[in-house]
Amino acid sequence: MFKSLYTRIAIYTITVILFSALVSFLFANVYYHFNLKEQNDAKIMRTLKDARAYNDSLTSNDFHAYFNHLGHMNYQIMIVDKHHDTMFYGEPFRQNNISKSAIDRVLKGEEYHGIKDKPFELFVTGFFDNETDNTVGLRFEHNNKPIAVFMRPDIGETFSEFRTFLVVILVCLLIISISLVIASTYSIIKPVKILKAATERLMHGDFETSIKQTRQDEIGTLQFRFDTMRQSLKQLDDMRQHFVQNVSHEIKTPLTHIQWLLTDLEQTSSYKKRENYINEIHNEVTRLSNLTKELLLLSELDNANHIQFNDSIHLTSMITDIIRHEQYAIDDKDLMLLSNLDEVYFQGNMRLLHQAFSNLIQNAIKYSTVGSAIEVTLLVEKDTIQFTVNNEGHKIPSEARAHLFERFYKLNAQDNSNGLGLAITQSIISLHDGTISVTSTEKDGTTFMIELNNDKSFD
Repeated sequence: MFKSLYTRIAIYTITVILFSALVSFLFANVYYHFNLKEQNDAKIMRTLKDARAYNDSLTSNDFHAYFNHLGHMNYQIMIVDKHHDTMFYGEPFRQNNISKSAIDRVLKGEEYHGIKDKPFELFVTGFFDNETDNTVGLRFEHNNKPIAVFMRPDIGETFSEFRTFLVVILVCLLIISISLVIASTYSIIKPVKILKAATERLMHGDFETSIKQTRQDEIGTLQFRFDTMRQSLKQLDDMRQHFVQNVSHEIKTPLTHIQWLLTDLEQTSSYKKRENYINEIHNEVTRLSNLTKELLLLSELDNANHIQFNDSIHLTSMITDIIRHEQYAIDDKDLMLLSNLDEVYFQGNMRLLHQAFSNLIQNAIKYSTVGSAIEVTLLVEKDTIQFTVNNEGHKIPSEARAHLFERFYKLNAQDNSNGLGLAITQSIISLHDGTISVTSTEKDGTTFMIELNNDKSFD
């Protein structure tokens, strides 16, 4: 219905003000009817009785002068004789609607309490109802003849100045209230409009413009969280661009090399050179194939909702198989591999954990110096399963260790790896609610440690 939040809040608030005024009026009317009406009736009746007591000492001329005087004192008076002839003093009544039976009862000496007995009407305040039935009445004696005198205060005259004052107050109240509502609504809408503009900039890829937190309320919290989201999106966008650049570079480099090798292959007639070129092309194609597989695996890990983690895994056997599979590479570098493996069973994804453990063991073999030792351990503590791989390669600098698990990170430009292995390993371990860490010193070499929760193991 409302396209503008500003209009919605303003209209809702003004509606609340008007509704509150209406409810207040109805409450005041109900309060008068059930609490004040009878008191008002009794007070006017006392005044009329005092007038009757004073009437006994009046002459005929004084009688009319006296009621004229009461009329000037803001009372409305109606006098009815036994022939139902009427005389009025003071301001005229809006309507003469008192029943003849009520007049006759007063002429017989009964009191008339029209104010007290006025029926309740929801939207009409009886206090201001200027009619002859909304009066009190008594029998008077004038010239030895009964007359019925009905009286009520002239509310209109009595409260005329107050009524003007009240109208001025209400008008000023409405003007000031509406003005403040509009101003306060604007103060609420302004930061929302700023957020809207910032959202549109985000939609167009602008992540640079920050949003300052200008308030301490819910909108201020929204500003803070929006700016936090903007920073996260900017970081994600930078990572995406960096990832695309790295992928492009990793693909472009072997393709360029393959193109160069194919050109040389066409131009050479030497069988030995052609064989070398073909082997190099085969290596580059293998590297591209491995890169593609690792990129697909990373994509799978980033969207892991479909991955199942209910395989029953004998970690000891799995690690033993990995070591046996890498035995040729171990012997080729004349390495000594020492293993200390507890019997451990674990529930997770066998394919992914095999990949993670293989990456660490292969890296240890790759970066170990010739003739050195590698130590592989699998231990079970009370709450933790610890898998460590230690090799005696070169120390990894602390500034490099901080980036080891980033995608496409390489220790040096001559490294022919894709820089994805450790990033994949960390993602796999994180999906299994585990952690991976690295330490590296000249004395003890480099150690990678995986820690998994023991509550997922079983006998």
